[in-house]
Amino acid sequence: MAIEIARYNGIYGDHKARISHDYLQSQLIVPRQRFTDWGLKPHLHENLFQLFFLEAGRAAFEATELVELRTPCLVIIPANTVHGFTFSPQVKGRTLTLSEALLDTILQATPGVLVEINALHILSEFNSEVSFADLSALEQQIHEEINSELPGKQLALNGYFKLLFVKIFRLLHHHRGQDESPNRALHYFREFQKAIERTAPFEKKISDFAQELKITPVHLNRICQAVKGKTAQQIVQAHTIRRAHNYLLYTSLSVAEIAYELQFVDPGYFTRFFRKQTGLSPGAYRAKAYRSDSAGKGGKPELAS
Repeated sequence: MAIEIARYNGIYGDHKARISHDYLQSQLIVPRQRFTDWGLKPHLHENLFQLFFLEAGRAAFEATELVELRTPCLVIIPANTVHGFTFSPQVKGRTLTLSEALLDTILQATPGVLVEINALHILSEFNSEVSFADLSALEQQIHEEINSELPGKQLALNGYFKLLFVKIFRLLHHHRGQDESPNRALHYFREFQKAIERTAPFEKKISDFAQELKITPVHLNRICQAVKGKTAQQIVQAHTIRRAHNYLLYTSLSVAEIAYELQFVDPGYFTRFFRKQTGLSPGAYRAKAYRSDSAGKGGKPELAS
């Protein structure tokens, strides 16, 4: 049976929050006085960026599949990403939540960092330059500053956040082992991603996106290849498949209803597109996910890359 995916404007369980540009929350994950695991059911935040600093205890993370986490670790969750957690009673850690608009403001001068940070990451390997303790200490300073009324509070928060994001960026950069793409290219790529979010599938051609960015389609493709190793069209298609995946696994909508939600011209076109990208029809993809869950394997079909 399909699970209805919950959507929150604020933090988990908060349906009524009004998110301002400077929305910011720091919370403690408190160990529970109980004998069974507990957690957060799969959900998403439409305009919130989250960091989970898990210091100790057992935990599992669910996005497209169930992943056992090795603590200490940092989980980075961008806006509009379906996610859930299971925690042991002994889990210890903190969460940091900020609006996507605030994230953009903090990192507007460094689009390279913004693009790299604003993606789903699970980091459990640290090094002598960036340790989990370093990141956790910065989160604690941010928490204390949020709850203070000291002069220069916003300036201090801005500084702490920039230092935190730079350290995370360096850690990601170290893991990737590649040279940083030019900032200008990353800025274009970030704007392209935002444009895709606002656009229905097939509503625009790649040339239309490029024209909005005031660059050529060839230039846009080069940027996408440099940043993600994919063509611009492949990135648009992958975004559509991710949205379809969320509807298929976390709602009870029929395939036809999902097709119209995604603004395909008809269900048949949606089915042909989905099968070409994943190798399965939408119905078979959903059935495979349910069989995996019933078998207790925790696995779900992988999204097309």
